Amino acid sequence: MEYDASKNTLFDPIAFGRLTVKNRIAIAPHGSGLHERDGSIGDKMLYYLRNQARGGAGMLTIGSGDIGPDWAGVSIGHPADPALIGNYYNAAEMAHQYDCKISMQLIPGREMLMPTEQVVNSYTKDDISVWQDQYVNAACNLMQAGFDFIMIHGAHGNGPAMFYSPRYNHRTDEYGGSEENRARFGVEVLEKIRARCGDKLHIEYRLSADEIDPEGASIEETIAYAKRIEDLIDLLHISRGVLEDDRHLPYIFTPTYFEHAINLQYAARFKEALSVPVTVVGGFNLDLAAKAIEEGKVDMVSMCRTMIADPSCVRKYRENRADEIRPCVRCNTCIAQVHERLWDLRCAVNPSIGRETQHVQFPRCGKKKKVLLAGGGPANLQAARTLSERGHQVILCEKNDELGGNLRYASAAPFKQDLKKYLDWSIRMVEKDDNIEVRYGVEVDADYVKRENPDVLFIGTGSTPIIPNFSAAGTDRLLWAGDVLTGKKRTGDQVVIAGSGFTGLETALFLANEGRKVTVVDMLPAERIGADAPQMSMIGLKKMLSDRHVTFVNEIRVEDVDEHGLHYSVLKDGSKGMIECDTVVLSLGMRKDLRTVKELGGIIDETYVIGDCSPAGGLLWHAVRAGYDMAMEVG
Repeated sequence: MEYDASKNTLFDPIAFGRLTVKNRIAIAPHGSGLHERDGSIGDKMLYYLRNQARGGAGMLTIGSGDIGPDWAGVSIGHPADPALIGNYYNAAEMAHQYDCKISMQLIPGREMLMPTEQVVNSYTKDDISVWQDQYVNAACNLMQAGFDFIMIHGAHGNGPAMFYSPRYNHRTDEYGGSEENRARFGVEVLEKIRARCGDKLHIEYRLSADEIDPEGASIEETIAYAKRIEDLIDLLHISRGVLEDDRHLPYIFTPTYFEHAINLQYAARFKEALSVPVTVVGGFNLDLAAKAIEEGKVDMVSMCRTMIADPSCVRKYRENRADEIRPCVRCNTCIAQVHERLWDLRCAVNPSIGRETQHVQFPRCGKKKKVLLAGGGPANLQAARTLSERGHQVILCEKNDELGGNLRYASAAPFKQDLKKYLDWSIRMVEKDDNIEVRYGVEVDADYVKRENPDVLFIGTGSTPIIPNFSAAGTDRLLWAGDVLTGKKRTGDQVVIAGSGFTGLETALFLANEGRKVTVVDMLPAERIGADAPQMSMIGLKKMLSDRHVTFVNEIRVEDVDEHGLHYSVLKDGSKGMIECDTVVLSLGMRKDLRTVKELGGIIDETYVIGDCSPAGGLLWHAVRAGYDMAMEVG
C-alpha cells in the first residue's frame, strides 16, 4: 500500500497535553551501544540520533536509561546523574530542530540483573520507596534537559511488571496478593512523578499485554492494570513477553520466521477498553502501521528495526517513494550486536548505522573513475550503488540473467520474504540508476578486464556449494539446499539435512512445512547448534522445528550417501551407522571462488575483493559492509 495523503491517517498529528506530535510514527526504544561509558551522549550517539530524528518520525525514544545511582559501566544512558542534564539537553535540542519529540526509556539497571523473585519478595518497604524515588529523580532530570516524554518500562518483566506478575510476586503485604496490591508499585511510581513534574513532562508506559506464561499476568489482568494507570499516563505502549525467560525472546524481537505486527491484536483490545492513546511495537513496517491506524486499532505505531534499516523511511513514505525504502530483513543482527555482545549497533543491510561519525558528510569522488564490478551478488550491488552516489561511472557484470548471487537461494523460502524484499529493493535501486550500466550474461575474465581497462576493479564472484563426491552424487538422492529452497529440485518424503547452520535449519523448516519427515545431522554437539547466531532468531527457529517434529542427530560425521541413505561415523567412538531416507540435502557451507580472484587479481592496480570470495566471508552483513566501505575507498 502506498501512502496517499487524501486517505491515509498515518501523518495526522496527535495531541498529548501540552504538546502535539506531528504524526503517528514513533521510533521505539532500543539499545545502541553508542553512549559514552559514563552514560553521556557523545558525537557517536548524537549523530546517530540526528539521523533518526531527521528521518521524519514524530517521536524518538532513547532506549535503556538506568535510574540507579551507581553507574553500571556499559553503554546505556544514565539519567540519574544530574551532571548529565546539560549533555542530554544537546540531544533534546537536536531532536526539536527536526520537530521530533524526544523521550528516554527508564529502566532499573541493578534490579534487571537480579533474579526477579529476589527483588520483588525481598525488598523492604524502605527499599521500595528508594527505588520509586529513583524513577522520579531520573524523570525530573530529563524534564530539566528538555525532554518531552519519559517511558516507564513496565514490560518484559521490568520494574513495575516485577511486582504485577503473579508468577513472581509472593508478597503478603500491601504490595502483593490481590491485583490491586500488585499494581501498587507502578501506580505509586506514576503518582510520584506526576507530583513532581505535573503536566510538564509526558509519560509513556510500556507493558506486556501477554506474559506468555500460564502463571503470569493474563491480558484481562493487564487491561485492569492499564485502567488503574490511564489517568496518570499520556500514552500506553503494548509489547509482550518477559526477558528473564529466553523462550520469550523471539516474541519480543520477532525474527523473520514469525508474523509481522505480532502484538496488534492485543493493542486493539487495549484501545477498545481505554481512553488513553495506545501505541504498539512488534515487527511493523510503514504499510502495516498505516493500515493499523486507518482501521482504528491503535493511535500510533512504534518501530525500531525498520528505522535502523532506513532512517529516512518515514520521509520517503510520505513523499510517495516507498519503493526506495531499504527493507529490514528481521535478522536481528542489530539486537544481537547490542544486547548479546554489548557492542556498537550494526545492521545487516544498512552499512552506515552506528558509524555515522565516519562519514558525517557523504563524500563525492575527487575524480570520476570507471569502475568495473565482476559479479552481481549483494556485496557488488551495494558497492555499485555507493560508487554511483559518489559520482563514479559504474559497470556491473553478471554471468547469469539475473542479479542477486547466492542471496537468491537464501531468500527463496516463503518465510524469508523479508530478505526477498531487501534483495528486490537492492536490485531495483541498481537497475533504475542511470549511472550504473548492468551487463547480463557476461562472465568477466582477464581478457574482458583488459579490453574494458577500468580505473578500478571490484571482484565479487561469490562462492559455490561444497558437494562431496559421495556415491549418490549426480542423482536426485543427493541434493543441494539451494536447489531445494528455490524449487529446482524436489525431495522424497524421508529427508536428512546434512549441516545445521542457518541454511540447513531453514531448509529443514521449509521441508517440514511441506509435510516431509526431516532429520538434521551435524558434527557439532546439540548445545553448539546456532550458538554464534542471534539467539532470539535461533530460539524461534528451533521452537518451530521442534513443533514440526524435526529430529537431530549430533556429533556424527557423514561418510557417504548412497541409494540406501546416509552413512555416518560417531565422533566419540568411531562406530558406524546409517539413516535410511529418500533424499539427503547438503548444507555443508560454500567454497570461495578463488580461481577467479587469482585470475583477475593484479591486472588493475586498484582492485578490491568483496563478498563470498573475500577473506571476510559471506554473511550478508559482511558483504554489504564490504561493498560500502570499499566503494568509499575509491578516490
